Parts: sequence; structure tokens; C-alpha cells
Amino acid sequence: MDLSLDIQTAQNVPLALEPASLGQRILATLADGVIVGAWWMASTVALGASGLFNSTAGFLLLVVLPVFVYHLAFEVLFEGQTPGKMLLKIQVARVDGAQPTLGQYLIRWLLRFVDITISSGTAAVVAVAASKKSQRLGDMAAGTTVVRRRRRVRLEEILYPGAPADHVAEFPEAERLSDADVRTLRAVLVRLRLSPRDRRSVLLARKAKAAVETRLEMEPVAMPPEAFLRAVIRDHVFLLDQLAGGVAS
Repeated sequence: MDLSLDIQTAQNVPLALEPASLGQRILATLADGVIVGAWWMASTVALGASGLFNSTAGFLLLVVLPVFVYHLAFEVLFEGQTPGKMLLKIQVARVDGAQPTLGQYLIRWLLRFVDITISSGTAAVVAVAASKKSQRLGDMAAGTTVVRRRRRVRLEEILYPGAPADHVAEFPEAERLSDADVRTLRAVLVRLRLSPRDRRSVLLARKAKAAVETRLEMEPVAMPPEAFLRAVIRDHVFLLDQLAGGVAS
């Protein structure tokens, strides 16, 4: 049985994703509202000063249209982020972790008028609070959610830890892990590195350590979960490389 069957996230979303909190989403919306309001006021004043305020076309193009497409345009052009989301370090993502398509951005934007505009945000707050994947109605329809922005880290050090030529395997049992097991452990480490203070990430790493010890019939190892998982992955890769080298020779 693969370890991936024993290690699941509570939100049923990819391990490297961490849903944005309701508070973060509200603050991002408020920040965007301030920006939109400032644009409305500034553009209206500019139109009045230029003598074009009475021009319907000018008002629609310079004032109404930018406000109307603000969220859609920014999310499409900036990988799921508006200025408010950038400030709070969150972004729109598909529930499988991939970047949303134009159609998905469009669906969640259209339903924004129900989620936020018409209901003054009440519908969105209730939906996000009640949803297991922190989704408002637009997210549910589009298959998206809002997650915390991934920090740039040296993931290759986590995914492919190297070992010197004279390395001695600390856990020779690691050779028995399957490729699926190792992929799961790498995903756990990525999530822990991206969100080291997140309680769910820490608990998931502990659960992964216990699952490996059980799977390989090992006594509990007195090592921090992250160090243990990195060592197991390193030994697994090293032992398979040694085996491949022996077969080739």
C-alpha cells in the first residue's frame, strides 16, 4: 500500500497548497475596494478638470470600465492576483493546484456580482466559511479557490537531496519504498518548507514519519520529521543509484 493512501490533507487539495484564511480574503477585498474607490474619485476629478465630465463615452471608458473589469483584468494578467491579493500574498488557483484558465477566471468574476456586489459580501463570507476548500460561490462554479502565495524556495534541495560518493545509508530500509511513496514524502516536505509554521503542515510531516516507520517496520527514530524524511529520500535515491550501477557493471 502506498503511503499516499495514508496521508491526506484535511482540505482534500494538493499538499503544497495552503488555503487563504477568511480574514486574508476579506482584507484583500477591502484593499481592492480602496484602490477602486480612489480610481473612481481621481478619474472623475480628472474628467471634470478636462471638461469631459459631461461626455458619456469618456465617463464610461475612463471611470466605469476600469472599475467594472478591475478584478478580472488583474487576475488574468497577474496569475490570479489583484493588488489586494498581492498585498496579502494570496492568489486564485484551481483546486488541483494549477493556474486557472481564462474561462474559470471569467466564471468566478461573473458570480462575484452575486457573491459580493448584490449581497454586500455576505454570501461570499458564508460560503467560504462553510466550504471545505474555502470557496465562495464563484469558486465552486469555476473549480477554483484562493491559496496563500507560494514563496520561492530551493525546492530541488528538497525533491532531490544529493549524497556524496562515500555516503553510507543511514536507513537501508528506504530502498523498499515505492516511487509513489517517495513522491508523497517529497510533497509533504515541500508543504512543510512553504508553510513551516502551519500546524497542518507540521502534523502532516509527523504523520508521514510515522507512516514510513510503520511501512518499513522500524522502531521510532529520534529525529525531527523533516530531517528524517530528507534522510529517507536521500538514502532511497542513493541505494537505487548504487543498485543501478551494480546492474550496469
